[in-house]
Amino acid sequence: MKYEKSCGAVIYRHNEDKIEYLLVFNKKAGANGHWGFPKGHKEGTENEYETAQREIFEEIGISVVFCGNTRAVTTYSPKEGIKKDAVYFLATPKSGQEIKLQHSEIAEYSWCSPEKARILLTYDAPVLDKIEKSM
Repeated sequence: MKYEKSCGAVIYRHNEDKIEYLLVFNKKAGANGHWGFPKGHKEGTENEYETAQREIFEEIGISVVFCGNTRAVTTYSPKEGIKKDAVYFLATPKSGQEIKLQHSEIAEYSWCSPEKARILLTYDAPVLDKIEKSM
């Protein structure tokens, strides 16, 4: 069995005393695309944090600050014969940045309330649950 690893982050901000999460619509994933958190494949000797930071910057053009060691891992099989771990960290965007989408992969983004995020998330609602329990 082949093993793959992707790393990304559940990015949040405070908007008037309320938490909002940043979701991206990945148009390359499956026939219809899906809503999720920014993430991507590990390259070379990168550690998980380096992979997450690089992928976030590539996909949405911002840098983030990781919040401690908060992380959630999901394991799934995207295809027969492949086992994949997706590692997500909790992060906040560095101030003064504007989101710039990598249009070849990401069609749009949305800052969402926790309730709206759970409605939109195609696969990653359990990730949000795990992250929120550790906040």
